[in-house]
Amino acid sequence: MRVSNCGYDYRHDSSYVAERPTGSVGYILMIIRSPARIDLNGQSHYLSGNNVILYHKETPQFFYAHNTEFVNDWVRFDMEAEDFAYLQKIGVPFDTIMEFADVYPLSRLIKMMAMESWSANPNAEESSDLLLRLLLLKLSDYITNKPALYSQLTEKLTILKNNIYSTPQNNWSIDGICQSLAISPSHLQHKYKQLFGNSIKEDITQSRIHYSKWLLANTSHTVSAIARMSGYANEISFMSIFKKKTGFTPSQYRSSMGK
Repeated sequence: MRVSNCGYDYRHDSSYVAERPTGSVGYILMIIRSPARIDLNGQSHYLSGNNVILYHKETPQFFYAHNTEFVNDWVRFDMEAEDFAYLQKIGVPFDTIMEFADVYPLSRLIKMMAMESWSANPNAEESSDLLLRLLLLKLSDYITNKPALYSQLTEKLTILKNNIYSTPQNNWSIDGICQSLAISPSHLQHKYKQLFGNSIKEDITQSRIHYSKWLLANTSHTVSAIARMSGYANEISFMSIFKKKTGFTPSQYRSSMGK
């Protein structure tokens, strides 16, 4: 597959009309983010937004704004014979209107393609082709797994998880996290568990244990100091949790590391 052109956050007024009765030059994957009308296979479909369609280059294309501006992202590309088998393998269909809860992660990949096309990167073409493959794989994941999981909240929770593991010493309280994300504790716990397979409290504990193990093995700080550096209010709670998670006391673990 080779990307020939792409566009991110293209906007047209409410009178926008696109009519291509003989198809287009190349295959087009379009993300329609606004309300719209698509005429496909002799039927009119009224869309509320967050829709994706992969047009075969020979498929007539008729789409229109519907009572508001038309907002879309798109990528046009060429395909070789083996690429058709690849699309069939990953389950991405041609000429099918697909609706998802949120298309933000897909749009972001097209944005990255557009940025590559504007850049001075000598490998921009190869980068765009790889991003197209990633976009199609992500679309396949949307289709076959759990599209409701993919949203801007998913993005925020992924960043949160990274921050928990990169700064375990922070005061990671559920109330504070909920305030920063503007969601309820029950919604946070449910979505986090659904996305990562373990609870946010488990990740907080695990990140602190990982960090404290590194400190025990690589520094001469006291156990009391390491408890504070790992985000624990006192040495006793740290020692209790450490023993429960590792099977060793902090001093025993340090000795096993030759310190």
